Amino acid sequence: MERSWVIGDCWLGCGRTGVRVLWLGPVQWDGYTAPFMSCASCLARLMAQARAYWLSRLRIAAGA
Repeated sequence: MERSWVIGDCWLGCGRTGVRVLWLGPVQWDGYTAPFMSCASCLARLMAQARAYWLSRLRIAAGA
């Protein structure tokens, strides 16, 4: 899947504006939708957190 970086605002944590961001998916609340965007550094932090979670789940499943 090809990902398109655009100039926009990071919604993931740093709150920077006018930076290169990647669309992660829609945010939906009370019937409204908004684009959920992340800059590269916030995305890297999110992926590291997700990777740590996945690895911990694999260890639990393996009985370690």
